[in-house]
Amino acid sequence: MSWVRDLFGGNGGQPRQPRERLLQQLSQDPRLSVDAVDAIARVPRELFVPAAHSRAAYDDVALEIGPLATISAPSMVAEMLSVLRLRPGLSVLEIGAGSGYAAATLAALGARVIGVELQPKLAEQAQRNVEAAGFAGLVKIVASDGGAGWPEEAPYDRILVSASVEAVPPAWLDQLAADGALVYPEAGHGEDLLIRLTKSETGLEREVMGRCRFVRMQL
Repeated sequence: MSWVRDLFGGNGGQPRQPRERLLQQLSQDPRLSVDAVDAIARVPRELFVPAAHSRAAYDDVALEIGPLATISAPSMVAEMLSVLRLRPGLSVLEIGAGSGYAAATLAALGARVIGVELQPKLAEQAQRNVEAAGFAGLVKIVASDGGAGWPEEAPYDRILVSASVEAVPPAWLDQLAADGALVYPEAGHGEDLLIRLTKSETGLEREVMGRCRFVRMQL
């Protein structure tokens, strides 16, 4: 992959810049798929963070992007991408699109993405961000209440939730396609659990994929 050459080319095997150091770190994490790390490599995170945080764009940390809103750490986004098990051409709904960063990484893996963001100004900025990153044809960000999903373009092969909830709203399950998967942070005390629900003819399979921490969703 091209990012591998960027990481190690011409520098004695040592990463040269914050982006390269981040990608090396992610590539060594056994939880993360190769495709997920490649998606992180293909999306310029500096386009999705406020100017005040530009120097930290490739630090593996969550950053504030506005009131009650953050951009997740790259490793967290890569973990969610890995858990989603994406294939090119799948339809994905993201709840809590924020600055559009996760939606752009989904598109980098070939998904067609609808991102729902509660705050209209943030949704508008997110759309500009994904267009600047080159994903205008694959990502559409809309301003709406995430609890209702986005029924206009349902069903979705995958649903990704980028804020924690105590319970899954029925609308999300209604909009999930047969054999689809829903990945979301389940709110807990002090930390959250990353959950994958897989839909089948016999019902829902619930799997705990890891521990995480997210901003609580405004429902």
